Amino acid sequence: MIKPMRPFSIVALFLLGFNSAAASDATFLESIAMVESGQNRKAIGKAGERGMYQVGKAAWDDASARLKAEGHYAFPWSKWRDATAQDMVAASHLRWIRANFHRVGMTDPTPEQLALVWNVGWSEARSRDFRANDYAFRVANLFRSQKVSTR
Repeated sequence: MIKPMRPFSIVALFLLGFNSAAASDATFLESIAMVESGQNRKAIGKAGERGMYQVGKAAWDDASARLKAEGHYAFPWSKWRDATAQDMVAASHLRWIRANFHRVGMTDPTPEQLALVWNVGWSEARSRDFRANDYAFRVANLFRSQKVSTR
């Protein structure tokens, strides 16, 4: 049984601009969180990943630096337990993934492709020609079911 999705931080949505793109990304990230940690904000992964999105320190630092460059607060790694920090860092990381797709001419990546990059990283996903794995299918299915139920 799938438990109901917890809402993405309203503070993060406000900071990111409450619009349909931000809301869709929030729903996608909730799906990532469900698969990564069962949406457990206190989760700590085997390789040191943190929070409900299971973000590693290097990805956290990169995403936080992008937030600072965008004029937002840069969340230090020590703030990983904070819900708004987790959501803002995850949203920044997702924007970076989308930007990489745009850079290679893929302007409308599928949820499977986005989830694959989240799971295995950009280089590995590209070496696989962005062919989805089980993780990517699970995230995409959750995402699509949430989009349908919110209409």
